[in-house]
Amino acid sequence: MSVQLVIRDGNPYWYLSPDIWVVPGADPNSSPGAPIAGKPAYLWAHVANSGNTDAAGVRIDFYWANPALQVTRSNATLVGVAYADVPGGGGQDVLCLVPWMPAIVNGGHECLVAVAIHPNDPLPSPVPDPFDPPTYRQVAQKNLSVLVATTQAATLMLTVSGLSRREEAVSIATELGGELDAQTLARLGLPKLRPARAATIEVGLDQVQRCVGEHDPIGKPKLELRVPHGSAAAVQVAVRAKNLAEGEYQLVRVVERQGDTVLGGLALVVISDRKERTS
Repeated sequence: MSVQLVIRDGNPYWYLSPDIWVVPGADPNSSPGAPIAGKPAYLWAHVANSGNTDAAGVRIDFYWANPALQVTRSNATLVGVAYADVPGGGGQDVLCLVPWMPAIVNGGHECLVAVAIHPNDPLPSPVPDPFDPPTYRQVAQKNLSVLVATTQAATLMLTVSGLSRREEAVSIATELGGELDAQTLARLGLPKLRPARAATIEVGLDQVQRCVGEHDPIGKPKLELRVPHGSAAAVQVAVRAKNLAEGEYQLVRVVERQGDTVLGGLALVVISDRKERTS
């Protein structure tokens, strides 16, 4: 007899959990979609129990964080707590009744984390600062945002945390391509979009915040950083559309690695506003 709680990681990108989604607006039972900066939204998570024992009173903690490649308890903010009964071999959609207000300063680009807690399936005590979804099946992260890009580059600032480890080198790299499943696209409010057939955008990284015009250098595809323990570094991501057609999207991933180990990542679903591009 056992309780085994699961909030699924994304596949193949663990930081793109399909079990966390947002409903923008004042009605939590409305259609899922992308959050809107400065306007309320509700958070949902699907919690499964792959064990054979019912789990009563499972606590689900919902967090948000400013855009970061590795989300930790120390750089995240608790939105609210919900409770649910999850039967053995079954699952439950769980609503956080506390509305979430995406920050205007980030344009609505935030990272979400859900954690399922039950005494019969505990996390370590004390819990480590990194949420570390690949290690803990009760924890999942959704680091996915929609970005409208034009020939004038859109930019986003990310945080790279030094955590409590000793100073070690990490690499930050951009990767283009890949597809999202139909459910994920629908929950972003983009059910009819299709992946671009070719690389149609430019993406670059910089350690200095700057405006990137139509003809300016976009930035580097990869950065090597040393972040002292307990501190953080900022990285700018610039995205510029070239020939992204109406009805298409391009998936951009920004991945933090230490050697061959993926420490964290963030993905952008890049779409183009045709009217803006052709004006």
